[in-house]
Amino acid sequence: MEQPQKLGGNENRCFILNITNYNGIWQGQNPFVEALPIFLSQLAVILIITRSFYHLFKPLHQPRIVSDILGGILLGPSALGKIVYFSDLFPKRNIVTVETMAYMALFLHMFLVGLELDLTAVGRISKKAIILTISGLLFPFIVGVAFFYSLLESFDQYRIQVHNIGCGFLWAASLTVTSFPAIGRILCDLKLLNSEIGRLTMPIALISDLGSWILVVILIPFCDNPANALYVILVTIVYVVASFYLIRPFLGWMVHFTSDGNNNYSDCYLCFALVGVVLSAFTTDVTGTHPIVGSFVFGLIMPNDIALVLMDRFGYFISGLLMPVFFTVAGLRVDIFKITKWSLVFVVVPLLFTVKILSFLPISLFTNIHSKDSFALGLLMTTKGIWAVLVCITALDKGLSTPIFNTDHQIYLDLRYVFLLADEYRSIVPVFHAGDYAVTVISILLMNSIIAPTIATLYKRTNLFIKYNSRTIQEARNKTELRILVCIHSYCNVPGILKLLEISHGSRHNQLTVFALHLVDLADQPSSVLIVHDSHSPRFEETKANGAHHDYDSSETDQIVTAFNEFEKTNDNVSVQSLTTLSPFTAMHGDICSLAEDKFVALLILPFHKHTTKEQSLEEIISSFPNINQNVLDNAPCSVGIFIDRGFEVTNGSDPDYGVHEIAMVFIGGVDDCEALYYAWRMARKPGVLLTVIRLLETDSRDQRKSNELDDDCINDFRIQTSNDDFIIYEEKIVNDGEELIEALKEMENKFELFIVGRRDGQDSPITSELLDRIDYLELGIIGDLLAASDSATSSILVVQQFVNLIDNKVIEDLIGTQWLSMDRTAMNFGSRRLLMATGNTLWMYSEQKLKERHDVDEGDVDDGDGVNP
Repeated sequence: MEQPQKLGGNENRCFILNITNYNGIWQGQNPFVEALPIFLSQLAVILIITRSFYHLFKPLHQPRIVSDILGGILLGPSALGKIVYFSDLFPKRNIVTVETMAYMALFLHMFLVGLELDLTAVGRISKKAIILTISGLLFPFIVGVAFFYSLLESFDQYRIQVHNIGCGFLWAASLTVTSFPAIGRILCDLKLLNSEIGRLTMPIALISDLGSWILVVILIPFCDNPANALYVILVTIVYVVASFYLIRPFLGWMVHFTSDGNNNYSDCYLCFALVGVVLSAFTTDVTGTHPIVGSFVFGLIMPNDIALVLMDRFGYFISGLLMPVFFTVAGLRVDIFKITKWSLVFVVVPLLFTVKILSFLPISLFTNIHSKDSFALGLLMTTKGIWAVLVCITALDKGLSTPIFNTDHQIYLDLRYVFLLADEYRSIVPVFHAGDYAVTVISILLMNSIIAPTIATLYKRTNLFIKYNSRTIQEARNKTELRILVCIHSYCNVPGILKLLEISHGSRHNQLTVFALHLVDLADQPSSVLIVHDSHSPRFEETKANGAHHDYDSSETDQIVTAFNEFEKTNDNVSVQSLTTLSPFTAMHGDICSLAEDKFVALLILPFHKHTTKEQSLEEIISSFPNINQNVLDNAPCSVGIFIDRGFEVTNGSDPDYGVHEIAMVFIGGVDDCEALYYAWRMARKPGVLLTVIRLLETDSRDQRKSNELDDDCINDFRIQTSNDDFIIYEEKIVNDGEELIEALKEMENKFELFIVGRRDGQDSPITSELLDRIDYLELGIIGDLLAASDSATSSILVVQQFVNLIDNKVIEDLIGTQWLSMDRTAMNFGSRRLLMATGNTLWMYSEQKLKERHDVDEGDVDDGDGVNP
């Protein structure tokens, strides 16, 4: 580097312009002098720290923005930046390089947001959502502007004539706008996307996000130059209209006539897309708006087919690698030592929460929204993301005057005032002081850190679902209608499940309502879409979506919907509604349980994650599917059945003239076996179904186990009411140990087309407890696993788990005392949630009585000594 030279009274300093070091450390040179080594080191440190924070705070449901901004604050002048040697990693001369990459990441990310956004979802948003959105934006914005100018008048150094009202609007916008992608990720992480609060929040968040775009287009020109703001807005509108009506058709034509039609796009298309992003961002920047407006619009107008390819190629690289740099840079600018009034932080955060919540409460009273949902909606709409941080950085940048250098070669920036030139006046207007910026960013950080844990507490999985009547087959057996939700992974599941539903219909006088849900995986996409299909067409009629655009191969869906529509036409008193859920497998169980709750189903049927090959062995379809089944079993609001299809659809028809379906129900005891028995009993009402109930008993078990009284009541009820039915056979077999149980099951192999058994999770008996170590599939239970283990068997299997309503932990302690807390790890792993089933319905009747007593008297007056020890 050249030595500084004195020219008059000024001292000129020159920065090294080399990008990288050609000689390296072997020539004794310091690699941290050139731009590229420093930047790569900065990028590595940023990713390591932000990733560490993310995984550290993940159990606390913290969103990614919290870890990224917190990492920036840690690296900045508020913490490690005060250390002399560490500050050399982020020198002032190199900060421009990091910020350039941060802004590059920003407009590329907004390009991805545009690719994912489906504007057609806006047309399906209800008037209620629009009214709630207006209320949730307008009232907080007015309060924010008023709060800004009230603070402005309270400080003597800011008491000047303000000609630019856009400054107050810009500050209010940073605290008012919400983040649609951030809300989507929070709801996805909490498995609430398809819950009631998820479906209520996402349309409102989508409109709010679009409103944020309007604010950016309007406010930034007004802050830059109020005199020319109207011209800038007009040019931006013209550019957006031209993009949709001129550039978009041209892109569609070009892709259509140059691609091979198989969605196999070469790298030329990807390069062209990136060049288009840069040009579009440059255009809107030149016109005076902001580069991200152009990149977002270019993402919106991209053809759907190539949009999916672009998201797949660049999605993780931009969102996972580059975007943390942007938020970290925002945190790097925070200097907590510049905050002169910390009381502002404790004013802004409660103020924003209160205003947002209050803005939704009045409208909620007139739209029949539950108060808890209204409160949660207000919290979620306080979520801040890219928009809020961008507005803060923009306001800070607009307050920069000409940089000056001191003798230590450090850059000091006057952040207090921005010089605005207009035709009529020249005035000094305050935008953001460094302390104001720090207060706002810390407020955003605190708000985002509070929201997700609070929502997780409000909507715990144990509280999401309420026990309704007819949530089990046993409760619905005397009713004419049976509501079933069946999940379909692929078309190979359809024939067997249709045959199972056909015999589940029972008598022709009974109504059967079926909800067929096709499960489609959206890997690495934090979004969920529920498509409700028209009963007259395979194509969807209505989409309950979060506003994101997701295309997929719908040919298999069309086949599934067509098959179920045909099933509805050929069966009397059968109603079918077909749906498709597009969500990541990690969150799919929440979508399934939410739909089961919404549809008030009594039974939820899942396909086993392995299908039968031609050699009658089980072959795994998708490795993630066992987790879905297990999570549904743990969280379902109704009874659950897992179906192992071994060619059930190729059997003879149900007409007695053509033969009968021979079905076996293996009964040992417990509420799951009782549920399976009542389901099999309903099937036996179908003409042409021969049911055999085999009860396996231990020697003198009735004298040894008092809990068998409940099983005896169930069996006796069944036998009395079916005593004159020639198509129902009841047998009893004595088994003394696990080996005799295995032999008894082997004797039944291939004698029946379908086995119906209870899962019996947590209901071990002496004859089954010794077989726990042999279980391969926990979701099938012991009996189901033994039946599925045989490679020579051809019988299909249905494993049933009865729904048991969860009670509060205090009542559990009253009922079973310390035994609940002293369970060994094996029992905990094998379904501790259902340990209470061992005591049967008596325990649940007692628990409901205890709950009622607890509401009638104070907790201190409840006699804990009345608890029953199972």
